[in-house]
Amino acid sequence: MTTGSAAVGEALFGLAALAIRRRDRTLSLTAVSVLSTLERTGPRRLTDLAVSEEVTQPSMTALVTQLADLGLAERRRDPADARVVLVAVTRAGSQQLRAMRSAGASTLTELIDKLDDQSVEALEAALPALLRLAELADESQDSRTPLPKR
Repeated sequence: MTTGSAAVGEALFGLAALAIRRRDRTLSLTAVSVLSTLERTGPRRLTDLAVSEEVTQPSMTALVTQLADLGLAERRRDPADARVVLVAVTRAGSQQLRAMRSAGASTLTELIDKLDDQSVEALEAALPALLRLAELADESQDSRTPLPKR
């Protein structure tokens, strides 16, 4: 990694940490991650979620129960194999994620609004690269996460 990319990485990490520190604490980071995974990949087996989040199956069972009790996720039968139970994000879960993303974006927008025009233009010019970073992160996550078994 070059010095320039290391500095950019550190700056982005610091901003992500700021947004996380200021987030609503209703859900744990793992719970938010599980909902995001379900929203991105669709319904998953509980065992697959445990592997992707790097937690034990009993911990994931407890987390999914909590999310279901809050109405943010649901258990449902796999249409391809009725013996299999899948976990899916609910409409309320997707709305919760949108609200959290919006709040996090607002935290950063408040800071961006304090910048001079030249700095804002530089950030806008970097937007395609930042969006590509998000795509690469999704691709990396997808390659680590087992696909649902059907």
